[in-house]
Amino acid sequence: MYRGSNPTALQSQQWLTESLIALMEEKPFAQISVQELCRRADLSRQTFYNFFSSKEEILHRYLQQQCEQQFARYRNNDTLTVEQIVTVFSTILAQNERLLRCMLRSGLDGILADEVAHSVALFAGHFVSPCDPPGWLPYSEALLSGALAQLIVFWFGQEQPLPPQQLNALLTEFFLGRLFGLRRG
Repeated sequence: MYRGSNPTALQSQQWLTESLIALMEEKPFAQISVQELCRRADLSRQTFYNFFSSKEEILHRYLQQQCEQQFARYRNNDTLTVEQIVTVFSTILAQNERLLRCMLRSGLDGILADEVAHSVALFAGHFVSPCDPPGWLPYSEALLSGALAQLIVFWFGQEQPLPPQQLNALLTEFFLGRLFGLRRG
């Protein structure tokens, strides 16, 4: 995947991304050919392969950019509050609702799970202090990313999902450790 800063290259990547998202709103991902995508973006197949190895890579790049944009808002902070973490998560969901719905309809929840894990690692790498006992951080990241990815799949799969404010409240309670209480005896 191209990661340079050439404005023409970045514009071509943007056109391919926008074209793929538009096509996904029209038909399932598996039915979109690279040729059709290039035709929609008004670019050659060679241009596509200069920047991406697959259509899936476009989605990975786009979701990574969305996360990194949100992360950039807090990059200079030493810590994040639970409310800021929830705001980042809900902002990414809200700004990408149409795409995420299309991805889930097309069975691309694996890409979603990968990018949630990437996002969690990005935030944890900057804001989480070393864990005690040592070695727990990767397990904590896996636990959190799995929970968030499954929450997204579940939320979008509901006929009447929780309103965003209630989802934010649920996430806040989760992060504060107040979501579950186990009964004794």
